[in-house]
Formats: sequence, structure tokens, C-alpha cells
Amino acid sequence: MKAETEKNIPTPQRIVSLKTYLHNAGKIACVLTCLWFFLNILFFDTYSFFVYFSSSERLKKLSESNESLLNQNNQLEIEIERLKNDPLFIERIARHNYTMVKEGETVYIFRKN
Repeated sequence: MKAETEKNIPTPQRIVSLKTYLHNAGKIACVLTCLWFFLNILFFDTYSFFVYFSSSERLKKLSESNESLLNQNNQLEIEIERLKNDPLFIERIARHNYTMVKEGETVYIFRKN
């Protein structure tokens, strides 16, 4: 019975061993917490690295599309101004797009063989 009660009494070696164990367990818990936090940010978060990367690619494509549309818009504005103010431009559009002719003109159509 005496041997069993001696096992339950903490000795200085056991106390040091327990402190070392708890210290190491704290380090492991800290490392695991940091690892979980890093993986959460990298993969699972709403604003994860992969979402950010795909968003930046999408932003680049949309910026290019936006620039193209702005150029097209500027060309259409120039064409509108020419249609409002340039009778020769209107005539050219009417002849080319709508095959219109002036009064008294004769149109010759040549067929390709």
C-alpha cells in the first residue's frame, strides 16, 4: 500500500516533467492554431487568396472590355456628329449601305462570271 501512495505524491522530477509537457503542448497548440489560421485565410475564407487572384484576373478582363467599349463609344459619337453635320458623309452612307441613287443617275451593275 505504501508503494501505491508514493506513486501519487508529486516528486520534483514529475513536476518538471509535467511543466515541460504542458509547455510543449502549449507550443503545439500555438503552431496548430497558426496553421489553421493560415489555411483558413488561404483556402476557406470569403476573401481567400484564390478568390482574390481570380477576382484580379476578372478585373483585368473587365478593364480591357471597358476600354474597348469606351473606344467604340467614342467612334460612334464621332459618327453621330458627322451624320448631323456632314451631308457628304450622309450621302456616302446612303449610297453604300442602302444602295440609294440621286435623281437622274443610272446605275450599272456588273456581274462577275
